[in-house]
Amino acid sequence: MKKIDRKHVVGGLMIAGVIFLGTSTYVHIQQAEYVSTMKLLISNQETILMSIAEVTDRNGADAVVESIVKDCDIEDRQRFDGLLSNLGTLIGVELVEVDQLFNACGSFFAQRKALMTARLNREFEVYSDYITLLNIVDSKSESSTYPVSTWSELVSLELQRSELSNQLVVIQKNIIQALLDRALIQSEQMLTEVNNAQEIQDTLSYVGVKIDALREDVAGL
Repeated sequence: MKKIDRKHVVGGLMIAGVIFLGTSTYVHIQQAEYVSTMKLLISNQETILMSIAEVTDRNGADAVVESIVKDCDIEDRQRFDGLLSNLGTLIGVELVEVDQLFNACGSFFAQRKALMTARLNREFEVYSDYITLLNIVDSKSESSTYPVSTWSELVSLELQRSELSNQLVVIQKNIIQALLDRALIQSEQMLTEVNNAQEIQDTLSYVGVKIDALREDVAGL
């Protein structure tokens, strides 16, 4: 009786071992497929990030953003840009005209930049989530394999550049309004606005150089 029981126990253990081995193999295969899928998603997301980063850097827009933010008419754009470049010399009717055109043309590029930057930030969040999920499933996949910190810095700088662009729009409007209120070019108010604008321009140049360097870093990986 004891021998029969022992055979049954041994047989049961063997069956359990086969089941465990089969289950383990199945889980391993499924995990490998999941890891492969996640790596493919991450690679595709990197391509999306790079594409949006390049468009954003040159102050462009994709089809979605272009359908949302519309520029003023070509003639108005040309007239507005021409008046704005000579803002310090405008008087009378031309000041009123640039103020009116500002409402339609003044914030276009800053608004488009803000939307593209928001898109870039969202796609980076998706990218980060993919990598987090990959690391949970596969402990051998380390975050250092992917340039998360570099992308994070690049996105942060683009957000900063977008905010600075919005600040420039506000300053331009302030200057136009001050001129309409007959403020002198050499007044303290005007000098402050001009100095603020110059500081922002300098910062934008510095941020732009850093963004270009970061984008080259991730492109070379």
